[in-house]
Amino acid sequence: MANITRLLPPVERAYAAVRFTIMRPKILSVLDLMLPDRGRILDVGCGFGLFAAYFGQTHPRRAITGIDPAARRVAIAQRMAQRLGLAGHTFREGKVEATDLGGPYAAVYMLDVMHHLPSHEQSPVLERLKTALEPRGLLLIKEITTEPRAGLRFTKLLDQLMVGWDEPLSYRHHDEWAGILVGMGFEVRMVRIPDVLPYPHVVIAARRLD
Repeated sequence: MANITRLLPPVERAYAAVRFTIMRPKILSVLDLMLPDRGRILDVGCGFGLFAAYFGQTHPRRAITGIDPAARRVAIAQRMAQRLGLAGHTFREGKVEATDLGGPYAAVYMLDVMHHLPSHEQSPVLERLKTALEPRGLLLIKEITTEPRAGLRFTKLLDQLMVGWDEPLSYRHHDEWAGILVGMGFEVRMVRIPDVLPYPHVVIAARRLD
């Protein structure tokens, strides 16, 4: 993590410190173990490329493609990957619901992205991501579940402080996510990850069956 944050400009370095505080080593280790250790992987909502850089350093044979709607974040992510020697990493500007995703990928991951999409866009996005996966490919989602309610209120407050009070946030219970994914033809496993802070973290691993 230190290798990553030191390569960022000051403001982005402070943001990275916050993100790595939320996505603690325990959570990142779980995600790292679930992702394939080689092959093409898609990072949806890659931001400054923090987690693409992390997962690329732990397993250099991963070739991660990141997409994000902000051109400046994409440029910073690409520059950081180059400085870390992650030659297989590429980043491009675009929205997941409208961009050519490329593929096929061995895995696709989204870390705290889905609840920033309007609820009516969530299922279509998941369907798009399924088509970008190889047969038996993995869709890995880190999300915030809706229980306990105090944890959800805490998380929502911090989200709104970061993205603004007017942006709608669309959280779902992890069982609801599982039902949606099973209905799309995924095999689903879920892990609740306790934290010292009251974030109601859940990791959802969905394996494409067809």
